[in-house]
Amino acid sequence: HSVSPSYLTYATYCGCGAVAGSAAMVLSTQALLVAVGVGTQSAAPMAAALNWVMKDGLGQLGGVIFASQLGKGGLDVEYWRNRMGKWNPSLFENKNKKRGNFQRGTADTNPKRWRMVAALALDLSTLLEIFTPWLGPELFLPCASIANVGKNVGFLAASASRAAIHQSLCAGGSSLVAENSEGSESKKSFSSELTSSGDCKKKRKAPSAAITGSNLGDVTAKAGSQAIVASLLGTAVGIFLSQTFCSDHGTAGILAGFVVLSAIHQVCTYKALRAVPLKTLDRHRLHLLLDDYVAKNYENIVDGKTNGGDAECDVLTPFEIAERESFLPVVSPDDSVNWLSVGAPLSSICPDGMEELDKMMVISEKYIMKAHLPSSKVGNGTIQVTFFEGANDTDLLRGMYHAYITRFFMSRGDIEQSESYALVQKTHVLMDEHFPHFLDDLQGGEWQLGSGVVNVECGSSNRFNIQKI
Repeated sequence: HSVSPSYLTYATYCGCGAVAGSAAMVLSTQALLVAVGVGTQSAAPMAAALNWVMKDGLGQLGGVIFASQLGKGGLDVEYWRNRMGKWNPSLFENKNKKRGNFQRGTADTNPKRWRMVAALALDLSTLLEIFTPWLGPELFLPCASIANVGKNVGFLAASASRAAIHQSLCAGGSSLVAENSEGSESKKSFSSELTSSGDCKKKRKAPSAAITGSNLGDVTAKAGSQAIVASLLGTAVGIFLSQTFCSDHGTAGILAGFVVLSAIHQVCTYKALRAVPLKTLDRHRLHLLLDDYVAKNYENIVDGKTNGGDAECDVLTPFEIAERESFLPVVSPDDSVNWLSVGAPLSSICPDGMEELDKMMVISEKYIMKAHLPSSKVGNGTIQVTFFEGANDTDLLRGMYHAYITRFFMSRGDIEQSESYALVQKTHVLMDEHFPHFLDDLQGGEWQLGSGVVNVECGSSNRFNIQKI
């Protein structure tokens, strides 16, 4: 009982993937040695050693540059889109159709995506190393250096995402939150929102101090020992393949062996990550949760009804979200990219100036929202939400819940108002009335509530600091 029920599945697939990855690296090392000239009479030992050291040094330098950007918005495509848009506004200008944005996340908020980035970076780098004998000795240094940069990126991304994944698998789940004054205030904010009667039968058990995150070090140590065993087994498998099948077919045989091992590595990594139940809420997990929750409770929300005291929780649990979660790199994880923009700049959300901003400030929240009603320009409609400086996790949840209720109104055609501001005000009343019950269901669904566990903004998101004069 010291780990999550899905730990065995995760460890099994992770171990198999590590064996395949280590075996593939043995084959790529053999290809590099052939490319650098080891085993040929014309090889110059000093030149070969110098090339080997230089490609390692350049690879480590690339890894340092990647690490410097890992926790920033510099790795977010929207971040660079905005930066380049400032240099050349016409480059990404699209006046015909408004659309949303989506959050790729950091290694803390979206560790699964970064773990897949690591697996892909390692395999692509290994593939480039295998191709080096065919590219000629003059291209050894640039190709091997680029491959080493990719490997360092993979190792760093895997290391950065490992803590959040292990934390979700230990006894206390991902409920290890720093106990500081800010966190205490946030928890009080959540507590004040929860109803005392309780609408959900499956109440979350309060984690005891003895087990909450206390075995994180033990889980990490065991994962390290499992990785060492898998690396040894993978090295043995790689040596066996290099001395048998691959040795008979040269570099082509190495490439064939790599394709099989890489496929095993990628599939096992994906299967392992699907078994990880992250209990914090990033934008994609919150999208899956809210999309399902509002669809189930839409009639109750509109009619102002709540679940009865004996009703089961309608909110999806972390294990159910893990089965639906998408974490493949590059592709957008859900369709909210087409209609929801979080952190839109003031020039976009209020193009008409202060008069328009005053209309949005009617609702007393730490965010402003604008709904673009369905039309030929915006399709089925889009929503922009931007939070104020100082908005906490409760405010983020309120804003996102409000956005999804508004979205369902627009998608079902329940729009009587001609102005978007009136629609936003109407759905805000419904959200405000039903939000305590939503938080109660979140708690019953075993989601973590506290400080810094809800993250819905991307690297390009803005926050407003509006002061009354």
